[in-house]
Amino acid sequence: MFLSLLLQSLLTAIAALLSTLPIVPRDAGEAIPDNFIVLIPLVLLSIQAGGQCVVSRFLGYNELPSIVLTSAYCDLAMDEKAFAGVTENAKRNRRILSMVMMVTGAITGGFMTKGGDIGPTIWTVAAIKLCMAGVWMIWRSKDGAVRLD
Repeated sequence: MFLSLLLQSLLTAIAALLSTLPIVPRDAGEAIPDNFIVLIPLVLLSIQAGGQCVVSRFLGYNELPSIVLTSAYCDLAMDEKAFAGVTENAKRNRRILSMVMMVTGAITGGFMTKGGDIGPTIWTVAAIKLCMAGVWMIWRSKDGAVRLD
């Protein structure tokens, strides 16, 4: 888990670095198909997003989409216990919370990139992922031992 989160942080940091330095121009999206440099950070972010999905599966939270909301909407609509009490359907509660957090993150990212510079936003994501990796290294198991897996 630590290595997965560390790798995700590293890939995100490289994408941020490419976007911050004059390697990827701010108007790179408009330069396609003449210049495909904008695809390098997108590929790196896509790979880390796949790793993010693997983490949720590894932790046993298959109901938590960590990349797109479409599957969460579908799962919520098909949930037989969608209208059960708050304490009776933990999966539904996690789905709804993940949707709220993803929308909140999208809105926050929108405000952060309002000036057109995505570098600081991607750096923030890389820092959060690095913190998650660090927390995973010191997280204690139920018996009190530090997890080293």
